[in-house]
Amino acid sequence: MPMSPPTQCALWTDPEATLAKPLKQQFTLHATFVEESHWWRCLLECRDCGQRSVYEFHEEADRADGDDPQYVTFVPVETQAEIDAACAAPQGSSPVRAAALRKDWPKGAALHQLRWVT
Repeated sequence: MPMSPPTQCALWTDPEATLAKPLKQQFTLHATFVEESHWWRCLLECRDCGQRSVYEFHEEADRADGDDPQYVTFVPVETQAEIDAACAAPQGSSPVRAAALRKDWPKGAALHQLRWVT
C-alpha cells in the first residue's frame, strides 16, 4: 500500500525554501548506503517533523563541456521495507511511490527543475 504524501513536512509544503538551506541544517543523517564521487544515497530525517526520506544524488560527468547534469531525489519512507526497496533501486531511479521529490539540473539549464512526482 503506498504511503500518503508527507504533507506535514516542509519538504512537501515549501521544497524550494527547504532545499535552499544546507542539508545538514534541515536533516539528520541516519545511514549512508552509497558514497561515491558522483553518486550518494542515504537515509535522512527532517529535523522539524521527523519524516524520513531516502536521499539520492547523482551526477553525470560531462567530460566535453564540464556542464555536469545533477539529479537529486527524496523518496519519503515509513518502514524498513520501503527503505530497503529505495536502496535496492538502480542509480537514478526510485521505486514506485505515492510521491518523490525531484530536483534536476540538466546540462545547459540555467536553473534547476524542482517537482513532486506522483
